[in-house]
Amino acid sequence: METPETKYARSDGLHIAYQAFGSGPVVVMVPPLLSNVELAWEHELYRRVLEFDARHTRVVMFDKRGIGSSDRFDGAPSLDERIRDISAVMDAEGLDQATLMGLSEGGLMAQLFAARHPERVDKLVLINTTAGGGAMSSLAAYEAPGDPPSDFGHSIRQFGRLIETWGKDPGFMTDWMMPSQSANSSFVRWLGKLQRQTASPADIARQIESVLPIDTFSVLPDIVAPTLVVHVTGDRVLNVANGRLLADRIAGARYLEVEGEDHFLWVMPHWRSFVDPQLEFVTGRPPTTTTRRFAAVLFTDLVASTARTAHAGDDAWRDTLESHDRICRDVVTSHQGRVVKSTGDGLLAVFDAPSQAVGAAADVVVRLGAIDLSVRAGVHAAELEVREDGDVTGAAVNLAARVEQAAGEGAVYVSPAVRDMILGGDHRFTEAGEHQLKGIEGTWRLYSLQL
Repeated sequence: METPETKYARSDGLHIAYQAFGSGPVVVMVPPLLSNVELAWEHELYRRVLEFDARHTRVVMFDKRGIGSSDRFDGAPSLDERIRDISAVMDAEGLDQATLMGLSEGGLMAQLFAARHPERVDKLVLINTTAGGGAMSSLAAYEAPGDPPSDFGHSIRQFGRLIETWGKDPGFMTDWMMPSQSANSSFVRWLGKLQRQTASPADIARQIESVLPIDTFSVLPDIVAPTLVVHVTGDRVLNVANGRLLADRIAGARYLEVEGEDHFLWVMPHWRSFVDPQLEFVTGRPPTTTTRRFAAVLFTDLVASTARTAHAGDDAWRDTLESHDRICRDVVTSHQGRVVKSTGDGLLAVFDAPSQAVGAAADVVVRLGAIDLSVRAGVHAAELEVREDGDVTGAAVNLAARVEQAAGEGAVYVSPAVRDMILGGDHRFTEAGEHQLKGIEGTWRLYSLQL
């Protein structure tokens, strides 16, 4: 889907950036500590969830005051002032009522809004959040053997380290808040960009300082909206006992506990295990699963990246890879394709037409070559399975991966199907010989694109 337009609502004289997209029951996402409504679309792990939600609901998401594309604040806002951002965005979209989905810190805002404005809240979803300081003395009753420790002092120290490493070492935030992606170099690089372009170190310090005193414990009995509480069992930021307490103290709340350790749980590999129940709670029906469609599949991979890392050094190579990621995504978008996922030092993308995929492959090789990066690419086109989460599977995907692996440095190889479908077009090919492709039966004649 196209990246939605960013709009502004006015709240206490401040500009609150927001986007609205999708169709179905309206869900207002109340953001966590870190959000940027525009940059959220630039990495496939975030984009896939947004697009998946948009197939089933009308999503309204915003950057709260002080962060992302919204205005900064001078004095730390109270929780009452913060929830006026929710009212402002709903009013700007003409919404009398909506489901509120509060993530982490945003869960506190969602709780207070639901308690103060019950007429405007259809349903309430609380994800990896807390009731604030007032609940601290009660958490022990909800802890179980094996839970991560509930240590407020440790959390304060971790937030201090987050400020110290902000924009310089995104690996710390990844390891603490999203450990499932610690080995995903593309994601870590993107998170560093998200940090730098969302808040300065002073901005994030001000934001953290302003949220630590927030407390909603006393208003939990006032929440009357049907509520779903979701919490990850190994959450390293907010102990899982916080979720159990919320579910117990909010009348009639449903509780879903999810295996994992990620505080920002959208990036977990098994994210459908909680997004599906969440959508069923909101819409009243389970989401569908997979469809089959024709597509052209492109795989790319950097050549000799390990040796280049050792030669250039980690910092210089990280900067180079950030350029790689940006160029690849720009090229795929310009050829009307979609990045499905990063594959370490490459990517998987899909296109509606083989000519688009081949054109993108050629541009990737040429543009990366201009910054002294050697890449190989492979393209195949056939019917494949598209999951509701945006991932693609099937023999066509496996074959495209094997075609890429057969290609040499700086080459684009295509399958016979691709070559035959675009004969007579602008692209020219030479025979690249017969190949045994791992895991694929028979011998395959491949073709090399003339660059």
